[in-house]
Amino acid sequence: MKKLIAFFAVVAIITSAYLFSQNEPSTINTAIDTPSEKRLKPDENPVVTEITLKPNITQPPTPSKAPEESTFYAVNKLSDKAKAVLNEAGVLPTDLNNEAYIEFDLPSLRSLEAGDNFELLIPQSAETFIAEVTFIDVAGNGDKSIFGNVTGADGRFHTTVLTVGKDAVYGQLTAPSGNYVFESKDQYGWIAAKRDLYKKHVEFEHSESEHHSDAQHPEQEKSDLFAPKLNNNDK
Repeated sequence: MKKLIAFFAVVAIITSAYLFSQNEPSTINTAIDTPSEKRLKPDENPVVTEITLKPNITQPPTPSKAPEESTFYAVNKLSDKAKAVLNEAGVLPTDLNNEAYIEFDLPSLRSLEAGDNFELLIPQSAETFIAEVTFIDVAGNGDKSIFGNVTGADGRFHTTVLTVGKDAVYGQLTAPSGNYVFESKDQYGWIAAKRDLYKKHVEFEHSESEHHSDAQHPEQEKSDLFAPKLNNNDK
């Protein structure tokens, strides 16, 4: 009997303890996951993804090349290449004396018309003369002869004449310091005082100076290699 009473007493104690524990509030550990996060397992390491952002670099447009400016301040200029070019072409005269080597501005020469002005450089005297084109003659083969008047430092009118061919320029300019002749192969050429090239012409120049006239002597005009030939239709 005593054993039965003891058993029911133990059952009553256990039942009371169970009911007491059910009535006590429990602490719940709740981890709130944000939508963008993922819960990691205890044995799982976080994976770091490295993102490299490439800068959006827009290449600037390549500037178009500006047209090259002409370095000619007259229709001719000094040239370091002319002598070598003429030598190689085999057109350099052997009797040159005190000559200067030059390059011609062929596009400007070919575009000249009556009434235009152009400048011609005389390197030997460091002079530049402005000529006014008075007459243009075009030969049957396309050679263009340009005649012009030059006002010298002495106030007198002088003459210049030059011919622009397909692959050559030749002519002469009368200035207060003398008569200069020039010749080229394509754009490269030379210029020299006629008195330095033709000894017979020195006497004619002295006579020309004494009479203050730029008119050519008829005999010299016939033998002048640098005088352009007029078109037969203009004679």
